[in-house]
Amino acid sequence: MAQIQRNQPLYEQLMWRIKAQVASGVLIIGEKLPSVREMALIEGLNPNTVAKAYRALENQNVIETVTGRGTFIRANDEFTADEQLIAILQEQLGEVVIEAKRASISVQEIHQWLDSCYSGKPHSPRRMHGISH
Repeated sequence: MAQIQRNQPLYEQLMWRIKAQVASGVLIIGEKLPSVREMALIEGLNPNTVAKAYRALENQNVIETVTGRGTFIRANDEFTADEQLIAILQEQLGEVVIEAKRASISVQEIHQWLDSCYSGKPHSPRRMHGISH
């Protein structure tokens, strides 16, 4: 299991790991996920936590459960971001930009971060006078 973040519920951490694996191509459309019980064993989580993550991912159209067959990565070609999701993402990005400006991070560096996130390649932490930011 990945490192636990104390400030984020475990089901959300699992959701983000699955979303990141889909975004990076580790999990592909149509791929079957482990059952709730199997995922709970793999991740060292309570089955209720995994079930909650799976429900949330279904609500977000990331996965779909087919009765009797299992849970699969859902094709997103039919899913387009609705106005509510776009507004939420814009607000979150706005918050990041405010914090970046406060920390004197340039727009070029933010562009590098975005490029890095989209390409799936990790970016190196910013260093200034030997201090990591």
